[in-house]
Amino acid sequence: MENFLLILFLLIMLLYYFSTTNVYKSLYVKINEEKNVLEEEKNKYTQLMERYNKQVIAQDEALKNTENNLSVARNDLRASKLENNDLKHQVDKLKKRSEELYAQVNTMI
Repeated sequence: MENFLLILFLLIMLLYYFSTTNVYKSLYVKINEEKNVLEEEKNKYTQLMERYNKQVIAQDEALKNTENNLSVARNDLRASKLENNDLKHQVDKLKKRSEELYAQVNTMI
């Protein structure tokens, strides 16, 4: 009888061991699947981040070039406005001088 109880106890322990190992194996498989999925998503997001960083760097360089071009254009426009104002002032002076000359010619006649 004692042997029977001992064998029965060992069988129960063996069944418990196999049932828990199956549970642990299935949990291990599920955890590995989740880990692989998360690694794939991480790689995908890392690639997206790298691509966006490259785009941002390229756009930053383009903006800097555009800013430099605008600065040069602004300086040229400012210089041309100053030159234009100077030329208008000279035209006004020449008009006044020509009016004075016409006035002198009219007084002589």
